[in-house]
Amino acid sequence: MSLAQQIIQTGLWLLEEQLTYGTSGNISARCPEGDSILITPSARDFRLLTERDMIRVHLASEQAEGCWKPSSEWRLHVAIYRARLDVNAVIHHHSTFASAVAVARKTIPVLIDEAVDIGPIPTTLYAPSGSQELAEAVATELARGPNATLLANHGAVAVGRDLGEAMHRALEVERLAKIYIGAELLGGAHALDEAQILAGQKFLEIYRAAATQGRDVPMTSHVDEPVGLKDLVHYSFRAGVTFAHLVQRLLLQKGYRF
Repeated sequence: MSLAQQIIQTGLWLLEEQLTYGTSGNISARCPEGDSILITPSARDFRLLTERDMIRVHLASEQAEGCWKPSSEWRLHVAIYRARLDVNAVIHHHSTFASAVAVARKTIPVLIDEAVDIGPIPTTLYAPSGSQELAEAVATELARGPNATLLANHGAVAVGRDLGEAMHRALEVERLAKIYIGAELLGGAHALDEAQILAGQKFLEIYRAAATQGRDVPMTSHVDEPVGLKDLVHYSFRAGVTFAHLVQRLLLQKGYRF
């Protein structure tokens, strides 16, 4: 699948997951050569996009090539790629709960283990949509390390090493926003402490390295403990009960009675 097709597919996922609607939101990806990006056009419905509708923007000159104008947030995308050389995909969306936190101008702390992949999600200083000020504010925030940020009174941005990772994080931002709002309503959101976050990040590094190399992911439980006679009796009993239950269900289905 071409890079343009991947962008189109990501746009359809945004709609399917209700992270965007109509022509709102925008998506980009760094081209393989690294000196330019493909970005969605301005004011075009994701459901109507074709490969020819994608706009190429050169990162150095900021010159655009294509049949349409690039997204009004092209400056934001360019600034992020310049600030984060590890980023190859950017998704900007206006999902409901993330936007609510952005309006409140709060930071979503690391509340659950999965959130260590993104880090605390701050809200940038307010700047008008499409402005250079907004682009610089977002790039400055993401340069500090988080893989997502909220835009004050606006929406959210998630980044990744590819479009799949950026989309996963975009979904996670909305889920974390829901958890944060719900926890605050229940009396307060309690974040993981620094040691817990560092442990989670370390596990994530090991997980990614193992997945990349095709190895089994190491588990934290003591899976190498020997099995004793007590364990065999316990599991045998449970297996017998399960088997008896299945036989009973089968006979009942056949119309037999005990």
